[in-house]
Amino acid sequence: MKETRISDIGEKRLIAEFVQPLFNSGDDVGGVGDDCAMLEGANGEVWLFSTDRVPADLISFKLGILDYYGLGKYLARLNLSDISACGGVPRALLLNLGLPEDLPYEDFKAICRGFGEMAQSCDCQVLGGDITSSKELSISATSIGTTLKGRVLTRRGAKPGDSIFISRPLGVTPAAFGYYLRCDREKLTLSDAEISILNGQFTALEPLVNLGCALAESGKCSSCMDNSDGVGQSLLELSIASKVRFVVREKDIELPPVVSQIACSLNEDPIQLAFSAGSDFSLVGTLEGAWSLDQAKERFGTNIRILGYVEDGDGVFLDRAIGRKALEFSGWNYFTKK
Repeated sequence: MKETRISDIGEKRLIAEFVQPLFNSGDDVGGVGDDCAMLEGANGEVWLFSTDRVPADLISFKLGILDYYGLGKYLARLNLSDISACGGVPRALLLNLGLPEDLPYEDFKAICRGFGEMAQSCDCQVLGGDITSSKELSISATSIGTTLKGRVLTRRGAKPGDSIFISRPLGVTPAAFGYYLRCDREKLTLSDAEISILNGQFTALEPLVNLGCALAESGKCSSCMDNSDGVGQSLLELSIASKVRFVVREKDIELPPVVSQIACSLNEDPIQLAFSAGSDFSLVGTLEGAWSLDQAKERFGTNIRILGYVEDGDGVFLDRAIGRKALEFSGWNYFTKK
């Protein structure tokens, strides 16, 4: 009998079917299953903790869009975004570096400088960490933040009738991956400005700390997470955590022109591409009750977008003029190609 390997299961099932039941069998808020772990402190304070790793084969790094300085910034950004997704204020970072012996000293310094500058931009201290030898570059960090009890944003509170929101233009990162990895770039000519938009998804996005705090303080955000695997995957994970169905309305979808251009070049459905794998550290979640786009922008800023609504059921669906169907997308899932 063939031995089951983790490649047969994939990251999402590893967490859902083994890790979460093992370490959080009661499905307690604050344990495995959210963007951050949570511990209650004194005077109503809640401490938030998260950890993430950037692999040596990060696509934007391999493509040369990110250099070592950018890699350090990306690592800090990745970890601080989890604090934002829970409505917290970043307080500290721990930096953990697994380094090959032949890594140039200047590249090591560039990683640290990028990491430190991103932390500083969020008024967050780097308190230490660990440095060790590794066969390949392997860098990770732990982020620490705080918020107040009753203001913590989790993935688990969406209710029927709530409104779905995202906080960055839809689909640019998956379009960037499509352009660099699958497009015939001799046939698709993009302007310098369009290339800058694509590259900016890897070099210029900041953690949405202020928005996370505003959502938490409003008392109107019923669920939230950050988009690190793709918007479709994020909606699915929110749906599972909250035990409800997410319905995206086609009429509410606004795609940047460059996304539609790249989808056309790939001969793919622009909506399917837009919801597929690609991190942009957007906050994705739900607001209590029915919100119009104008109401959401007035309350939380012009970058927020309303995508649809929540109802009883499960899964993620797309409402089109011709009817409803399951939303199709590919999401990032380590150890598998799906």
